[in-house]
Amino acid sequence: MGKFWQRISTPRLIAQFGWLVFANALLFGVPSFGTIAWTRNIYFPDATTKFLQNAPTYSIVYKLQDTLEGGFITYYMDLVIPLLIFVVLILLLGRFWCAWLCPLGLPQDLLTRLRRWLGWKRVELPPKWSVALHQMKYLGLFLVIFYTLSLGFPGLGLPGFRTSLAIPYEQLDPNRAMYVYPQIALGLLPPNTIVPILSLLTFGFFLMTCFPIRRFWCHICPAGAMMAPFNKYASIHLKKDNSKCTHCGICARVCPMEIRKVWTEREKENVTVSECVHCYRCVEECPEDGCLGVSVMGKVVLESKSPNSELTNTKEGVAT
Repeated sequence: MGKFWQRISTPRLIAQFGWLVFANALLFGVPSFGTIAWTRNIYFPDATTKFLQNAPTYSIVYKLQDTLEGGFITYYMDLVIPLLIFVVLILLLGRFWCAWLCPLGLPQDLLTRLRRWLGWKRVELPPKWSVALHQMKYLGLFLVIFYTLSLGFPGLGLPGFRTSLAIPYEQLDPNRAMYVYPQIALGLLPPNTIVPILSLLTFGFFLMTCFPIRRFWCHICPAGAMMAPFNKYASIHLKKDNSKCTHCGICARVCPMEIRKVWTEREKENVTVSECVHCYRCVEECPEDGCLGVSVMGKVVLESKSPNSELTNTKEGVAT
């Protein structure tokens, strides 16, 4: 494994930018790609693409909300097949989507890099706060599903929801403000395209929290809550050789999701938890050869290296 791939953050950043280019294919001279009918039926787990004009993908969250609000056309195409596609993709990659492909992950990582460049110390979440935030995303998902169901099934006795408030996740998703305005500036959307006040406020909240706190939005993201139960059982997972662990705690310090189990686990090999977004900062910074690694369908494809490989003892990796 070459030094380029040992420094996992570099290829991950390239993958994030590459995925953003793919999602914005229209901007790069391939407008027909984003308008092909079947590409609009690829329901990716990261809930963003509704706000990218002619994006060649769609989001499972918005697909279900639009289906329930507008009424079913065909049961299988509108509900069953999108859910099956979603489950298959999650079982393949788990929350790998979050750290490598989600358009909301890239801005968070860039904000972290900016904070480091400015020399600002990060805000470290106490363990209890981190756990509470992780639980909040399930509450957010419940509220989104409950409200969406109230739109789609008048028999629930909540018809007033349909006229009093719009679909919730569309209003609260920071992606709407983040990606609609650049498209207006480029002439891809009309100047009068509306961005709800709630989305602007959420985007402001996103910037204010994700600058001082690593991956703050990933702690509370409802889309992440949909993926989390599948994470441990996906084909890709984080593995640990406990016989090589010196319990130095570096993995816990560098984890943007404030996960401690990788450090505290003393017996199990699979240390993937529901909150892990597969950024592999722990693998990147672990000072022991082969102690931590990435396994895909049972085959180890990436492992930690000793300090001689220049993966540890850096100010960025350990202190920030």
